[in-house]
Amino acid sequence: MRGPITPAVQPTFNPQSDVNRRNKMKRKAFTLIELLVVIAIIGVLVGLLLPAVQGAREAARRMQCQNNLKQIGLATHNFESTYKEFPPGLETFQHKNSSTGSVLNWYGRTVHTHLLPFIEQQAIAEMWDWDDTFAAAVANTRLPGSPRTVSTEAASAQLVPTYLCPSDLTQDGPVYLDYSVLGYSTGYFGQTSYIANGGSHSTYFRDADMKADGVFFMTGEDSQPETYQQYLRDDEVPTRFSAILDGTSQTILFGERFHYDPIFDRKLHQNSTKFSRYPISSWSAWGWTGGGNGTTHVFGSSRVPINYKTNESDATDYVSVNFRMSAYGSGHPGGANFAFSDGSVRFLSEQINMVLFRALGTKRGRETIEYEH
Repeated sequence: MRGPITPAVQPTFNPQSDVNRRNKMKRKAFTLIELLVVIAIIGVLVGLLLPAVQGAREAARRMQCQNNLKQIGLATHNFESTYKEFPPGLETFQHKNSSTGSVLNWYGRTVHTHLLPFIEQQAIAEMWDWDDTFAAAVANTRLPGSPRTVSTEAASAQLVPTYLCPSDLTQDGPVYLDYSVLGYSTGYFGQTSYIANGGSHSTYFRDADMKADGVFFMTGEDSQPETYQQYLRDDEVPTRFSAILDGTSQTILFGERFHYDPIFDRKLHQNSTKFSRYPISSWSAWGWTGGGNGTTHVFGSSRVPINYKTNESDATDYVSVNFRMSAYGSGHPGGANFAFSDGSVRFLSEQINMVLFRALGTKRGRETIEYEH
């Protein structure tokens, strides 16, 4: 016997539910207004985060730079502890030009070269023949074909990370400069972002009676005692800690030099009579096998303001050119890092009082230093 037949349930029609269902199916993307709002929000966030990211990167570069200077300062202390004296700033030798008979200064090993074994670069240091005076003289100021052996050529082509600030605009590979058009020799330049304290004078002040007052200076034979380079010579050779009468915490040891000055490079290339083919990137080197005046590669002067730059009106002026190549500076905003003789590293503002800055460049000026707060 069959049971009762259950009638089929008829679906009910709900117009509002059907509309909602269709609306949900349609909204699979943002509206134009919503999309514009999202883009605007992303743009604001990027605008807020990008400076922070750039600031963090520069802070990391600045910290690495300070660590480099710390290592250089420590290496100088270890050198002094080993040899009871500071390394020479720049060695000079006399050599006779066989074609003209004139005796000229040859520029040899730098303070940076002497510090190589103390910054874990013994292999590069051993590329020089330390017992051969002639082989050690790797550049000359006027004579083409400066003496260079395969070892010195290879050594100067090396990049030493401790000598390079990550904010400096140095090249990633060896730098080869051709100064033959000026009558100088050609060769490799070992790049460095850090120059030695050559005192409070500058190359513009050509007084033969003016002696070096910085921590580092030229040592060795001198065939040109009447020239302006006497400001980088001292009768006391070499420096010892006892000679820093102003106090090691108040005397600069090394400082940064920045290698970017497009006006300088462009204007000097236009003036072919004096400084042609001297790019600012070639004016700091820890070692080289060719080129011009070695003093411009090694020393800095506290007489010149930090981050001194040339401008359109004075880029070919002799005073300005000499000031620029003696200036400390950096790619860090607002100033530069300096290693002091006590081993500390400090950031000095480019707005520093020049009387104070000049005093920091002397080792026995007996100035009374009051730091600005």
